[in-house]
Amino acid sequence: MALVTLKQLVNDAFQGGYAVGSFNVVNMETLQGALQAAEENKSPIILAVAEVHMGLIDLEQYAPIILRAAERASVPVAVHLDHGQAFSSFVKALRWGFTSVMFDGSTLAYEENAAKTKEIVRLAHTVGASVEAELGHVTGGEGDPSPGVADPTLFTDPGEAQQFVQETGVDALAVAVGSVHGIYKGTPELDIPRLARIRDLAGVPLVLHGGSGLSDDDFRQAIANGIAKINVYTDMSQAAMAKIRTAQTLPANTDFGQFMLTVVETIKEAVAEKMRIFGSVGKAG
Repeated sequence: MALVTLKQLVNDAFQGGYAVGSFNVVNMETLQGALQAAEENKSPIILAVAEVHMGLIDLEQYAPIILRAAERASVPVAVHLDHGQAFSSFVKALRWGFTSVMFDGSTLAYEENAAKTKEIVRLAHTVGASVEAELGHVTGGEGDPSPGVADPTLFTDPGEAQQFVQETGVDALAVAVGSVHGIYKGTPELDIPRLARIRDLAGVPLVLHGGSGLSDDDFRQAIANGIAKINVYTDMSQAAMAKIRTAQTLPANTDFGQFMLTVVETIKEAVAEKMRIFGSVGKAG
């Protein structure tokens, strides 16, 4: 259909009462599986590359592949830099044609986070790209497999969220309300009243990072209270690794390429399940 901006996708979702999944694509298998799920389910999708994953791929070579695949897709696709911190990463992503970037200044003091976010907003908006930022801090690290728990002292303050959006002009805001990056140790409990207050005051689409461990009802409550973008990676990774471990029982002459097609199918199924939960199936039109 088209390569679109993050702002377009999340604004439609925010108004329509669903969320668009943002899926980290770290290789061709994840890229193919995610796009196949989007096209088969007629769902918009965000293809994300996290700054921390740049060591896994040569983005100079990989970025044109992602963008070409997005341009040829039959559904709306945004291509997104996730959890960027280095200024050089934003320059590269925007130069390559990414339609959105996320500046993660969540560990900084409010004033520094706002100032740097505003700088990235100015840069990205100049070339028509969208910006996501984070206020409060979602614990756990991108690419860190260690289980973690949420820290209520780092949750997003609703009043600060309102001020932050007004000061920076961000298109979407990632919030900390009880989830963690990676695997949750125990059972997560989202602070839905806090989320609803942030929605009412901030007035922009909100983003949930760290959905692993959340129930289907958790997701639906979050979406009903302002979440319009949900990041997904750990569940995809775990599904793929479970499939790869089955290779130990396969015949010695199993072809690697043919086996990787089954990994693509596994990724597709994991992504499609999230799309059904998020309510984005059939929303590509």
